Amino acid sequence: RRFGRTLHPLLDPDGFERDVARTTAATQRQLQELTKAIEQVSARVDRVERIDRRQSEHLEDTAQQLRYGTRQQLAFSDRLLKVANTDKRTHFIRERAFRRLRHIGRDRGPVIIGPWTGEVGFELLYWVPFVRWVVERFRIDPARITLISRGGTASWYGLPDVKYVDLLERRSAKELQEHSAQGKKQKNLRVFDRRLMREVAAERGGGAGFVHPAIMYAMFTPYWKRVTPEPWVSDIMKNTRITPPEVPGLETLPRDYVAVRFYFSDCFPDTPANRALSRSVVDALARTRDVVVIGSGVQVDDHRDADAGTQARVHTITHLLKPENNLAVQTAVIARAKSFI
Repeated sequence: RRFGRTLHPLLDPDGFERDVARTTAATQRQLQELTKAIEQVSARVDRVERIDRRQSEHLEDTAQQLRYGTRQQLAFSDRLLKVANTDKRTHFIRERAFRRLRHIGRDRGPVIIGPWTGEVGFELLYWVPFVRWVVERFRIDPARITLISRGGTASWYGLPDVKYVDLLERRSAKELQEHSAQGKKQKNLRVFDRRLMREVAAERGGGAGFVHPAIMYAMFTPYWKRVTPEPWVSDIMKNTRITPPEVPGLETLPRDYVAVRFYFSDCFPDTPANRALSRSVVDALARTRDVVVIGSGVQVDDHRDADAGTQARVHTITHLLKPENNLAVQTAVIARAKSFI
């Protein structure tokens, strides 16, 4: 076939002219189509230019709005991400604490709860109900438990079968005061706590599980910072009425009396005006009824007791107070009072 194509112009000279004519006609048709296409393209380019001139400003405004909206959405997403991360961390800490408490509950060894060295208010309002809940929820046998606190607060916990250790029987009030000066919130396990816990654990035979207040602080802090609602803490607390302890010597107090407690601190400083105020309240009450002025008998923080005065119907309990029983005595006095100021 290749040989035939080579000989074709020699054998058929007119065929070559026909091929050229066909090629020329085809080229002309393609040229016409190309010219038409160029005209169509030019028309569309003109149209696009007219559209661009009309819409350029509109498109620029739209782009600005999109950029602003995107920045707003990114900022909102960033806030959501922070909330999500905080929520995730909060639940992680809670679940980790639950796992530790479940492990302690399943164990059969001794359990050391405490030591509590912080504010009285936080112990009563949060720590005591939390301990009650832990013991009940994780079925910890009270006979395994040793509670460590100060001032004779065993009655607050409502766990009669536990062993109570008062740290003020092992450490001086000055040592406790120096420890408390480092910070009243027990968010970490400090040397003072660790040594006392090891000491008590050794007396119980070693191998003890520990429930330190730092666990409660980790779980309750999101509520105190207003990140979580109130059920976040109320669901892991058990509140019950406190049965006051039996304290020898209270039988010498009147049958009906009003209990009064004034002490000076940063929020009620020791000034002549405040001293006069506290004295005037006690004097006014003592005109018509017996008054028992409560003092702590020990200074382990920045609270300083006010003067009780010497009126005939004013009674004090200073002679009953020791560092290791001062809160127990105050509890019993308040429980027997008709009212408390």
